Amino acid sequence: RRLINATIVSTLLKEHFDLTYQPPVVFFEGFSFEQQAEAFANVDILVTPHGAQCTGLFLMPRCGSLIEIFPRAYGIPNFFGALSSLSGINHSYVYLGVDREAETPANSVHIPYLKARNETTCVPMKELLKAVTTEINNWKSCCGLV
Repeated sequence: RRLINATIVSTLLKEHFDLTYQPPVVFFEGFSFEQQAEAFANVDILVTPHGAQCTGLFLMPRCGSLIEIFPRAYGIPNFFGALSSLSGINHSYVYLGVDREAETPANSVHIPYLKARNETTCVPMKELLKAVTTEINNWKSCCGLV
């Protein structure tokens, strides 16, 4: 899965939160395991479509957060949500459909589910900013900054 507006998301996050740096856009294709581990170790809040790349979240620093983006008909937040919890990482998600429970089939061989697994995603900024704001507040609380 790929976030098709990743560069725009990065720019808008920088502007909205008045950051002094540009949040990096990283694609793990071609990265060695060491490079992937370093990328996870150097991110406090990871915004990513749901996918195998999330398996490295246990390498994130204390108080880190994972924000998963789920396409319509593919909303399974308990998958990496459980790994996040076990790793001491905060977890939230943005679902791109209307009703996650009604639209996500219980059977993983259901055609809409399989189709959704391969879709590129375009995250709505309003929902993403809300999730990032929540995770910034979680990070501050975890680090004892509030």
